[in-house]
Amino acid sequence: MTSNQERAKQLMADSRFAFMNGQNREALNLAKEAIQLASKDPDAYQCAANACMSLGDYDNAIDYYKKAVKLDTGNGNRYFNLGYAYASAEKAGEAVKNLAKAEELGCTPENTVQLYNLLGIICFDIGRYNDALVNLSKAEAVIGIDMDIMRRKAIIYGMKNEIRKGLEVCNQMKLIAPSEYVGYQYAFKLLCQAKRLEAAKRELEIAAKYSVPSMDYYMDCVTFELQNYGNDKNRDHMKKALALLVKAMKTLKPSVKEVTETYISSAELWLQLEDADRTIACLNAALNPVSSYNLGFEIVPEDHGEIPLTEYDIEEMIENDRIRIENELGEYGLEELAESIEPDEDGQRDYLTVLEDTENGSTEEEYKLDENEKYELTPDNIDQINRLYVGAYTLKSDFRRVIDYARKLQSSESTHNKYIGIYSEANACMKLGTEDHKQKYEEVIKFFRNAMIKDPSDIAAVTFRIQCYTDIGEYGEAEQLCNLLTPEIRKSFLEKIKEAKGGGE
Repeated sequence: MTSNQERAKQLMADSRFAFMNGQNREALNLAKEAIQLASKDPDAYQCAANACMSLGDYDNAIDYYKKAVKLDTGNGNRYFNLGYAYASAEKAGEAVKNLAKAEELGCTPENTVQLYNLLGIICFDIGRYNDALVNLSKAEAVIGIDMDIMRRKAIIYGMKNEIRKGLEVCNQMKLIAPSEYVGYQYAFKLLCQAKRLEAAKRELEIAAKYSVPSMDYYMDCVTFELQNYGNDKNRDHMKKALALLVKAMKTLKPSVKEVTETYISSAELWLQLEDADRTIACLNAALNPVSSYNLGFEIVPEDHGEIPLTEYDIEEMIENDRIRIENELGEYGLEELAESIEPDEDGQRDYLTVLEDTENGSTEEEYKLDENEKYELTPDNIDQINRLYVGAYTLKSDFRRVIDYARKLQSSESTHNKYIGIYSEANACMKLGTEDHKQKYEEVIKFFRNAMIKDPSDIAAVTFRIQCYTDIGEYGEAEQLCNLLTPEIRKSFLEKIKEAKGGGE
């Protein structure tokens, strides 16, 4: 071995060490030096490609992996790495081609599992659900039972609307990990999809009994209440949903992310209950989650009135009491104790001393969030917060604040949220009676018309344009545009137009 080759080997070893320690830029520089000394060594290009992948530079990673493949064409692992890079760059066709070559040549067991997993994900993304299931089953054949694979299979069966097969996978997950909520969660989602709400309710009850409490569980309970609200429009379901969020915050030790999202969910519920002040309070808390939580911010303030216990609360209380009594007195201890004590003159035995857990005189320290922990709101979080502020200030008829948050929505990456912001600003200007509100509506109508020309399938642009014409009293234009909608949506908008014509009566 020449001195250059020895130096290159050392550089590659140093590159791998830097890569393992997260020093990706240093790993890339070392790999480039190795390539200069050993341009025919595929491992040097492999080191460079791996560093590029960690840096998110997929295009250069692909170029380096291609060179490694060219220098080692009989190695399936090289094709796997190239396929993985193509998948990361969202180039599904090239990814599948190289992964198929990797399967043909053979890979290490670790790469083989990832290969089938990756093929399963790619096939799912492009709607080839049967192929996705085949590849995930191949991955299972290599490594055996795997929760991540089963989770993906449950999702795919849901997409295929094969509820029974999906539930079979969920039962497998529960057998493997009965204390984890994941199996119950996917079963609940599948049952809701099938409109089997009573069975979905039982699934939550079973989960409450056997799985460790989690935020996912409480959020699914909230989802169940909202589905019931959608069926009967009983506002008590909203109140029960709020009670569940309160209980989640008190029962769990939530992360900053969970606290933030719970405050946002609470704001959504308060807005539907048309309580603008509580909506705004929850949104303000979501913007400062750590201090709000640590200072004891209340989703439902004590003076707001009683929020009823949900049936999940009651059943859990009964079950916990039964277990506690059995542990303290034995399976039949309560009955035996009661029979051994003579009742008072009223036939009651309510003079027993309440047992409290005072072991070692210790009390659990109150849970607090780490003041140094930061949580960056996602674009979806920001959009949802701005939408809710628009809704809350609309309820309060504070249209200047509506305009402020509507303009923030207009910078959203989401087309629909941008549309909400554009329309809400125009509507708020009309409510304020600004001098330019008519011109503003003309500009907005023109904007939505252009959006429809650009994309004739953009139904959101159609509906916002209809709403604009309705707002300014051009009902004929609004009715004509309704012909572009599906019968069900058309009926809803025609009813709104009719109501507007009658002055809202």
